[in-house]
Amino acid sequence: MQALAKRNMWHIILGGTIGNLNEWYNFLLYGYLASTISQLFFPSKNSLLSLTLTFTVFALSFFVRPLGGVLFGWIGDTYGRQRALILSLVMMGVPTLLIGCLPTYDSIGLASPILLCLLRISQGLSAGGEHTGSAVYIAEYAPASRRSLWVSTVPTSAALGILISSTASLLIINSFSQQQLLAWGWRVGYWAGAALCLVSILLRITMPETPYFRNRQNEKMERKRYPVSALLKDHRVFKNLLIVIGLASCWGIFYQILFIWMPTYLTNVQHYSHEFALQVNSFYILCLACLVLMFGYVSDYINRKAILYASCIAMAILAYPLFVMFSSGSISQVYIAMGTFTFIFSLFLPTAFVSMVESFDTLNRYTGLSFGFNIGLAVFGGTCPLIATWLIEMTKNNSSPAIYMILASCFALWTSTHIQEKRGQPI
Repeated sequence: MQALAKRNMWHIILGGTIGNLNEWYNFLLYGYLASTISQLFFPSKNSLLSLTLTFTVFALSFFVRPLGGVLFGWIGDTYGRQRALILSLVMMGVPTLLIGCLPTYDSIGLASPILLCLLRISQGLSAGGEHTGSAVYIAEYAPASRRSLWVSTVPTSAALGILISSTASLLIINSFSQQQLLAWGWRVGYWAGAALCLVSILLRITMPETPYFRNRQNEKMERKRYPVSALLKDHRVFKNLLIVIGLASCWGIFYQILFIWMPTYLTNVQHYSHEFALQVNSFYILCLACLVLMFGYVSDYINRKAILYASCIAMAILAYPLFVMFSSGSISQVYIAMGTFTFIFSLFLPTAFVSMVESFDTLNRYTGLSFGFNIGLAVFGGTCPLIATWLIEMTKNNSSPAIYMILASCFALWTSTHIQEKRGQPI
């Protein structure tokens, strides 16, 4: 199996990650263009209210991710990882194209935000099976001694997808006048995303099925299993599910605040220009992509729990002082704060992710990882922009979102103590 994986390494990694890159580009383009979308689909004299409604739809698309995890987990564990990954891309590409063609509130009234909400829900269902499915696919091909490095290509591709999304948003904003942007310019990003989906689907059709699934396929068909019920009935598996939910919850909070909500925070709360906020975001997402691969490599040689402990403790201690730096009015301090946050999170991300992938066996790996990961991401990650905005509004303290990150760090530290170390072992 390892010889086969080496011969096809780049095909496996590219096929597994390209859809993930595409998913995060399309899914988060909405967040980066939130200020524009809020004016077009949720017009109001109160700009903060419009933005809140926009992020409510953003949160709703996260809430359906667990359903997508169940759906694509069942497909992946029953009919194959490849089929699930192809279908998830189709369910992402079609809504992306339709959002790019959707009439605004001025054209069709209330039907516009309703349709937008439904299309975002469809994207959320797709996203529920893509990120975790690509991780399962790559992990089942990876050599045990390099599993963390291989699996780290998945969050790296996610970071690159976010980077492309952020950069595309920056280019769109700078390439069009405000009138052109509101009229049709914002749609260009969605049209490009739909085209990228088509290319990704064509590549995934050529992907082979994983050896783990092929070896266990007959056994699964004979038992006619229902993966979700198996997760809840087995005490050991259920414990691992809770661990995955816990780690994914903290991941969602860190990721959403630092790389999704941050441009909006720097623009609307700290009053930096939108262009500057996206530039900072794009630069540090690129740094994150590189650091995740580096620490993915390192965690194949060093105890993963130790890395997780260090990242959680550092985040808990430094989150509030770093947020205070955002309020200093100094551009250099913004860069220093974001750089420190990025380094700390890059320690947490690859080690937490590979630990989640290793928590389940072949028969329920796709379902367990997808369901658990997306429960955590939906409940805590999807609500992050709302909670962070609400904290600032209620406390009148621009650094108050750091409190949420500190609580998440403490919870992640406690959850990490229950992880079973599987570094270098078969899964």
